[in-house]
Amino acid sequence: MNYGLYLSANGISCSQHKMNVLANNLANVNTTGFKQSQVVLGERAREPQHATFGTDGRKLLEQLGGGTQIGYTGPTLSQGSIETTNMKTDLALMGEGFLRLQGDTKGEHTLTRDGRLRFDGQGTLLHATSGLPVLDDRGRSITLDGDQQLRFAGFGSNGELLDRDDLNNPFARIGLVDGQKNALRPEGRNLFVSSQSVTPSASTEVIGGALETSNADPVTSMVELIKLTREIEMNSRMIQYQDAMIGQAVTSLGRVV
Repeated sequence: MNYGLYLSANGISCSQHKMNVLANNLANVNTTGFKQSQVVLGERAREPQHATFGTDGRKLLEQLGGGTQIGYTGPTLSQGSIETTNMKTDLALMGEGFLRLQGDTKGEHTLTRDGRLRFDGQGTLLHATSGLPVLDDRGRSITLDGDQQLRFAGFGSNGELLDRDDLNNPFARIGLVDGQKNALRPEGRNLFVSSQSVTPSASTEVIGGALETSNADPVTSMVELIKLTREIEMNSRMIQYQDAMIGQAVTSLGRVV
């Protein structure tokens, strides 16, 4: 395979990956608590090539370096804006912490920044988008009976479920945790899954009766999409040039004199 074709094709592949991530960010500019993802491209190091007789061309191709590669794809945890809703079961998070939800699998933890919560028919506090129970600071689901729900006055700054009849004795406290950025994986339904352990968050503040907006920037994303479109066009042209050169080489060098 022509090395120029390889580099250009690799560039298109990386640009297409970035476009897919940006398109997902744009699709979620109005999603509550959404954290946009970013893609970091790095330089692929060129590896030594040793031309020896009998070398398998396919193995040699796998050893070729140079060009670009995807170095990292993951969420950015910058703070979104806070919008007041005056709904008692809504909350917004200030800081980089997460709500922890029931649904952990072995070695993984289910987290969210989406503070749209509700009580189901049994009085269990749920994450409205996924339907998963919200866990308290001891890792247990939170359930209020009918009378307690009537007395529920919203969330305190530390995640307390406030009792309007006795504000000093909350019904429960939601579990706020910190997750390592490089271990977070978007899972759909506005959820993240952490493959590493989570720790209680001491720096995250809860704002009751409000929601955090998406941190996706539509203007920046659109500008980046335009740039990526041009990069793909340029790499496509380079592929055409390389293909034409190969065709000319085959025609000229393969001619019987």
